[in-house]
Amino acid sequence: MDELRRTGQQSDMFRATILPLALASAAPVGVLAARTLYTRQSTHHILLWNLFLAWIPFLLALLAWRSSRKPYLAIALGVLWLLFFPNTLYLITDLIYLRPTADTPMWWFDLVMLFSFAFVGLALGLHSLHLMHELVIRRYAPLIGWLFIFSVSVLSSFGIYIGRFLRWNSWDVFLHPVDLTSDVIASLTTLGSPLKLVTIVLLFGTLTISGLLIVPAYRATK
Repeated sequence: MDELRRTGQQSDMFRATILPLALASAAPVGVLAARTLYTRQSTHHILLWNLFLAWIPFLLALLAWRSSRKPYLAIALGVLWLLFFPNTLYLITDLIYLRPTADTPMWWFDLVMLFSFAFVGLALGLHSLHLMHELVIRRYAPLIGWLFIFSVSVLSSFGIYIGRFLRWNSWDVFLHPVDLTSDVIASLTTLGSPLKLVTIVLLFGTLTISGLLIVPAYRATK
């Protein structure tokens, strides 16, 4: 009976999250392809890589959910998830690629394209965060779950700051830990950088928490 219920939950999860998110991801990719064909320029293709990175924490959250009966594996997947989670909201910062242009239709086209990538990244992030939140609540308690949300919001915002302004990647935690740490410390001692960091943490932290509260989250996992 438990196996049948788990199979049914996995089927519901596919219909309610995985399939819609996959279809939603195809939309901005198609818009980018149309832009490339129209302009004959391969600009903004970094968005594809950033979208791919945004899918990683969502898939890790799914794996952690399926491994909930194996605590050590779930924790290991959760740590990896936390490292890659900033890549979801990071897509919002790609709006800096929007540039003034005399071609008004193209400006609107780029606006919709960049917003579409950012929207999908936000959706992937919120769904993965919801899954991890549910895991923590089931393992511990609702209060611990909301402390988890607050901590993730702060840490992921810090990760966005490191990625956008210091230009480090999630995997550099393993590949270049010393250089990354030194760069972060140097940045925090630079005039103006702490204020920039606090601003990023407040903005993206608020966006993360409010998004989880406002956006109807996937509830079939309960």
